[in-house]
Amino acid sequence: MVSITKLFGSYGYNAKLNTFKDEMKFFAKMSILDWCGVAYAGKKEPVSKIVAEMVKEENGVNQARVISSGYNVSSRSAALANGATGHALDYDDTHFLFVGHPTSSALPTALALGEELNASIEEILLAYMAGVEVSTRIGHILGYSHYNAGFHQTATSGSFGSTIVASKLLGLNEDQTINALGLVSTRASGIKSQFGTMGKPYHAGMAASNGIEAAKLSKLGFVSRDDGIECDQGFFQTHGWDKKIPPRAIENLGDEFLFPEIKYKFHACCHGLHSFLEALEELKQENNFNPETIEEIAIETNSSWLKVCNIEEPKTGLESKFSYKLTAAMSIYGKDTSNLDTYNDEICFDENILKMRDKVKVIPNDELSSTQSSILIKDGSKDIKNTHDLSDEIEKNTLETKIINKSISLLSQTKSNEISRILNSPNENKVSSLVDCLIS
Repeated sequence: MVSITKLFGSYGYNAKLNTFKDEMKFFAKMSILDWCGVAYAGKKEPVSKIVAEMVKEENGVNQARVISSGYNVSSRSAALANGATGHALDYDDTHFLFVGHPTSSALPTALALGEELNASIEEILLAYMAGVEVSTRIGHILGYSHYNAGFHQTATSGSFGSTIVASKLLGLNEDQTINALGLVSTRASGIKSQFGTMGKPYHAGMAASNGIEAAKLSKLGFVSRDDGIECDQGFFQTHGWDKKIPPRAIENLGDEFLFPEIKYKFHACCHGLHSFLEALEELKQENNFNPETIEEIAIETNSSWLKVCNIEEPKTGLESKFSYKLTAAMSIYGKDTSNLDTYNDEICFDENILKMRDKVKVIPNDELSSTQSSILIKDGSKDIKNTHDLSDEIEKNTLETKIINKSISLLSQTKSNEISRILNSPNENKVSSLVDCLIS
């Protein structure tokens, strides 16, 4: 078996800015802009405030800033807090090979260490791209067997990506980088049973913090296994891996990139719900549905999602983001599923919404991929059906427009424009200027 730890450690160490294709750079900038908007909007979430208060209380080192509070703390603590904030709304990018949210663990690491080291945007862009490419490939190796065993790749695979980010920014040599990956294999953790609670966004912060901790320890001489990911009783063997390495996960490393298959959320809920919501939106555009005449809504989806976002009777706004039945009812009644404020405790008890919720059936269908859903609406004498596949490519100009519009809605026109300007002049701007935008 190829040494995954050495393969990806060496790749991270040797990565140079000119080795990344324009497509990779485009999607990296789109993901950073997307995350900045989501993180800014998530600053007031309870999980953001709680973690910010904790890191303030325990820190005496001023290295980086917490975006939800402006507190100056250690870079490791800032990564923990900012990672949780960036994932608090569950509105950040996802990747179906990664099986999670790659940016929410990698970028907080880059921002925190970038502030500590007074790095340029160009430096963190390089580290971020190397990190998310590694975490995507490791996530792909772990696959759905890891995910279905109960692990959350944002936390687990994300820890490996954030370690590459941290190792790159701290200037670790090749052996130190490999050692840091081996070390973080015993820190990477996060379980899906936390979905619908503050524990889920906390996972992203854990991964971001883990990467900094592992890289800093390695730089100081801390010794771990250099095969910690793939060795006997290593990370793969103990975390639900199905003992297969997909060829794409290790082939053409440095020449081809998996990260550009990234997907963005345009509904403020779990990505498992998005394909059916898109299918439903298309039906609504073509049909004038009267909620009173709808007899039944049948949603077919890959069974892997049923343990993720099939809360049948959500009681909180957070739980509503993980409910096929409730979001279907919300959409039928014209609630804007892209609006953060739609997901509140009150909507879980709205009489009309509840009546419609109880008309929704969720049916597992493993002939559908994890990116596909179908929906059938029985409306009087009519049966109306539609399908949607999230893997369908969106033209780049259209995608950029959608992300910019999302960013403006979350940040404001002025802030969105300023962040875009900073990202488009990476060698002329420091990381602190980007963090300034998120704090003010």
